[in-house]
Amino acid sequence: MTNRHIAVFVFSIALCSFTFLFSFSRSARAQQAQPQFLFSWRAGNSYAPLFYKGKILPGSQSQITASFELVSGGKIVSVKNQSIYWYLDGTFIGGGTGMQQITFSPFGSAPEMETLRVELPNYSGGYLLHQMTIPVINPTVVIDAPYPEGQFSETNATATALTYFFDAPATNLTFAWSVNGQSGSSAENPDILQISLPAGTPSRSTVAISLQVQNSQNNQSANASENLTYQE
Repeated sequence: MTNRHIAVFVFSIALCSFTFLFSFSRSARAQQAQPQFLFSWRAGNSYAPLFYKGKILPGSQSQITASFELVSGGKIVSVKNQSIYWYLDGTFIGGGTGMQQITFSPFGSAPEMETLRVELPNYSGGYLLHQMTIPVINPTVVIDAPYPEGQFSETNATATALTYFFDAPATNLTFAWSVNGQSGSSAENPDILQISLPAGTPSRSTVAISLQVQNSQNNQSANASENLTYQE
């Protein structure tokens, strides 16, 4: 190979490298310029204890409200003149000009994951799409009996029902308690169970607590059980 051929070969490699770097840089800039979705949703008529700081999850009877903002270059982009379409599990559920928020009911029965998708087909920078999954769950009840290792030493004990993700507050629910197979409840505080052991109860006796919580308006229900040990 002559020096001329070597020079031409080196120049060709340099040109290819420059073309690749230019294309990569242009692609990177285009990717950086792609707007980002700030997406949020909340579940209506789904309840949890006041101390609960987590996400309130929807049940099959909930109303879910979803919304988004579009961000580009660190700034909120106005989409008030954009066509926006919403889909749930691939089914069109609503849309319109500037429609950044939608309220809908889940499909089917819990528990399941449902996919919500939003599309902006006519955005100036190109077709935009974003989707996320939303969990739809059954209601849950937890028996709160704050005794280390489930052992209590007094003949009286207390258990409290904590209800999560029913579509009614606890004051509208029905609580059916039982202790060792015998029903027990309080008309004044139906979510609280007061346990009074008879005199002479042997040490290490097991107290089996069962609970059913029901929303009579739509047959939502949840069950829980807990075993405590009486330890003198």
